[in-house]
Amino acid sequence: MRFMLDDLSVDSQARSVRRGGEPVELPDLSFDALLALLEAAPHPLSVDDFARRVWRLEHVSAETVAQRIALLRKALGDDPKRPRYIRTVRGAGYAATASVARAEADTPPPSLWKVQPSRLAAAASLAIAAVAVTLGALGGERETPGAAHTGPQSETAILVHRAKQQLALHQFRETDRALALLREAVAREPENFDARLALSFALTTKATKFGGGLEEKKEAEALARALIAAEPKSSGAWSSLGYSLDAQGRSNEGLTAYRYAYRLDPTNASALSSAAYVHLIQGDLHQALMLERQAQEAGGASRYAEIQIAQALELIGHPAAEAWRARALSMNPGQVVVLSELARSHLRRGEAEAALEVLDQTRGEDRSAPIILQLRGRAALMLGRHDEARRSFEAAGAWAAWDLAALEAGTGENPPTEAWLAASTLSLEEKRMSTWSRVALAEIMAGLGREVEALDALSQAVDLGWRDIAWLKQSPYLRELMASEEGRRVVDRVRLELEAQEELIMATRSLAEFIDLPAPSLGGTL
Repeated sequence: MRFMLDDLSVDSQARSVRRGGEPVELPDLSFDALLALLEAAPHPLSVDDFARRVWRLEHVSAETVAQRIALLRKALGDDPKRPRYIRTVRGAGYAATASVARAEADTPPPSLWKVQPSRLAAAASLAIAAVAVTLGALGGERETPGAAHTGPQSETAILVHRAKQQLALHQFRETDRALALLREAVAREPENFDARLALSFALTTKATKFGGGLEEKKEAEALARALIAAEPKSSGAWSSLGYSLDAQGRSNEGLTAYRYAYRLDPTNASALSSAAYVHLIQGDLHQALMLERQAQEAGGASRYAEIQIAQALELIGHPAAEAWRARALSMNPGQVVVLSELARSHLRRGEAEAALEVLDQTRGEDRSAPIILQLRGRAALMLGRHDEARRSFEAAGAWAAWDLAALEAGTGENPPTEAWLAASTLSLEEKRMSTWSRVALAEIMAGLGREVEALDALSQAVDLGWRDIAWLKQSPYLRELMASEEGRRVVDRVRLELEAQEELIMATRSLAEFIDLPAPSLGGTL
């Protein structure tokens, strides 16, 4: 069926869209949302209608639908204040702006329209603080906007497809719903490769981005290793393994897996971007930026490539960091990982109120994401609002356990016991946890007045690649320590390393040009 709305032409069979004769590329979810609006015209569709017709679920949040409509409007160049294609119907949902003409579409030859099924790609990781999951190359295939799923699909395939769409939203509750769908898919077909691969990625996403734990990371690793045993040359499986290892703090193992994933499939640019992030957290900023540049030249990058580039540039004080941050926000409005890093940037500069304003941009249930609650607590703490900080840390649960312990150590209210400290210190070694946790341990020790142990934890963090001087100086617990002679030695050591990194970066001509003239990214779209 072909639909016409103003100058918009939509072919439901070929899954193609033209505006004024020019092709418009839409991802699957956006195309399905547009098609649902056209099929329902002139009647509006409610949130529940969209849930059933687009997501094939009984319920999705109003925020999820609103975000999808916003992305669709942006792709079509539709101004919500002067809508040409999609209008908001107060209290009823969304509708096409005018009558829609319908006609039977000519069926193109199969060779012109048959494409491979979409696949989900997962990419960059943060061992503790954040994670980057992208659309790109899961299993070595690229997602094609508006791709058609040819032939009848099994119930399992439908579950996996819908789960991937949920994961692509990068939202707190939608990730839980995607996990439920994928577990059902694997229960139906235990040997389904695509379902197990998506489940592995989803588990690591849940663990690292939305407050899961080691159990999810280990399960994700086990799934990835089983997939590699079945298909040793699967780029997606190796990416998934790297993701799960990186999430466990096993960065070097993760780096090897990411690099091998890219070797198996040079179009899997998201694996390169993931490797770039490992280098970033290891303090090798030059190599991190080199890989980000290579990833974009290869045809794409992770959803969070721009914010990762901004992080690296901010550490060396490069003025282009601000432009890359703005780019990241424009490409991923409302995304938890981007907003959390923007908030951290403000906290590094001591701008607690500005950090809270950024965190207020989170939508719906994402406001309850542990990483958002943790950063709210940090901002409140910086403003001296200890009770508010405590409530935020408690609401974040295990994600902010170290922050809560530091708060209690600093106030003297229910300070951590020696047994807890001993177990936590041992955990750092056994689980090879990230530099973030070592800095958190330093905060706890400083709060207890144990400066020698705090400095030891900071030195370990620097040994492992910690390069964020500003974060240490703005920490409510570490300010005095960083102003001491011993603290200044730590700062001087990191500053010398950053100066060397900056010189390496700026001496690489292609890299200097890439930083100053950010090319349009092919990643980061839904």
